[in-house]
Amino acid sequence: MPPVALDQMLSESFTAALGESSLFVLSGARHTAMRKLLMPPFHGQRMRLYGKQIRDLTLQQSQDFKPGMQLVAQDLMHAISLQAIIHVVFGVTAPAEVARLEKLLEALRKSFSLGLTVTLMIPWLRREFGGFGPWAHRLRATQDLRNFLDPELARRRAEPAERTDILSLLLEARQEDGTALNDQQIFEQLHTLLFAGHSTTAGALTWALSFLGHAPAVLRRLQDELTALGADPEPEALAKAPYLEAVCNETLRLRPPSPGVGRKLNAPMQIAGCALPAGAGVFAQIIWAHHDPTVFPEPEVFRPERFLERTYSPFEFLPFGGEHRRCIGAAFALYEMKLVLGTLLRRYSFELVSKKPVRVGLQGLPGSPVRVIVR
Repeated sequence: MPPVALDQMLSESFTAALGESSLFVLSGARHTAMRKLLMPPFHGQRMRLYGKQIRDLTLQQSQDFKPGMQLVAQDLMHAISLQAIIHVVFGVTAPAEVARLEKLLEALRKSFSLGLTVTLMIPWLRREFGGFGPWAHRLRATQDLRNFLDPELARRRAEPAERTDILSLLLEARQEDGTALNDQQIFEQLHTLLFAGHSTTAGALTWALSFLGHAPAVLRRLQDELTALGADPEPEALAKAPYLEAVCNETLRLRPPSPGVGRKLNAPMQIAGCALPAGAGVFAQIIWAHHDPTVFPEPEVFRPERFLERTYSPFEFLPFGGEHRRCIGAAFALYEMKLVLGTLLRRYSFELVSKKPVRVGLQGLPGSPVRVIVR
């Protein structure tokens, strides 16, 4: 398939999945304007307001752990990530509404399947087929979430209050012409955050436990650092722990949230002897950059110390993509990783049930259950 046609097909697929105003599919001035509007909740002091919530949610999900109990790491990390989305992104706290939103978000997450990926790539498959199949499942999950969100948006607009959750901040945001985002635009941005941030963060945390389970010396050094922070360190103390950050970065080097990033050429370019026209779609392999032995000696080895020994440029280490299309939630995702992992490993160790390597599955996530024993 010609590269221009492939790029167009991918663009149409993401538009069908996420909506026309999703940051993921916008380009040019519209992308710049929307990114500027969405940026504040994910950086600086505003982001750090969420630290205590993330730590407390992690403690809640692990409060019933007993030595010797066995669990699936993916289930734990998905539960924590899901609660973070419900409380931090949606700002929902009432127990009944939390339970309802849990089911809706889980249904939406499960609708992202291999079958849906194929359906998105082939437009004539985007039919409901009597309510069966991946597209019908996707439409139902999306509409159910919309049915939950629309009354919530109407209530918050009618009863404005000072809130810090990301949904409320989107309601307050104003575009360059002074207008607010409409319900469809807000829904599509939240939908994009769920698509880009739910399973990826949970997957990265699961990979971290897997790698640490195969590297006892790394785990000991990390837990020594965490213990030295004191009995009840503030979230910021965890976020600034250098070896904890190195462990998270090394996990993201070996298992980046996306194996690569797509771009459209603004001008003709020649790559490996192949002449590509302006407008062609190209795909840069992040995973290849992260395994370059001239930059990362012994690239297959999990060795967090490399991130303490030197600083890598954005062209060497780019787990969240690069430049103006770098993942808008990159800083938030790393922040959440450090708080969740630091909070758990200050209290528990997790021993792998099996030492067999975990295969890489769809979208770079662990392809089989990572079973661990709590110690």
